Amino acid sequence: MFVGFVGAGANGFFYQQITGDGGSGARLGGFEGMTAGIGPEVSYAYGVGGLDLAAEVKWLPEIGVTNRLDGNTVWFKLALSFGANNQNPLKAM
Repeated sequence: MFVGFVGAGANGFFYQQITGDGGSGARLGGFEGMTAGIGPEVSYAYGVGGLDLAAEVKWLPEIGVTNRLDGNTVWFKLALSFGANNQNPLKAM
């Protein structure tokens, strides 16, 4: 039996450093950094027989960066399950 799902959405993050850097490495000051990012996400899940496959791609360009290096982050995730339990978990209750 073939089962496949495609998904699309958005994801984001917010990071704010609440205390300044310290120690011998903080020669130029505390540099309390802040950044945020928002971007698209696409996922795909496929199952056939006892094999399940899931893939996901995320892109997060940073926006509003203060006291940090800025850039883009791209994730690719691939998961493969051999001999997956294809039973409905709700029926097992």
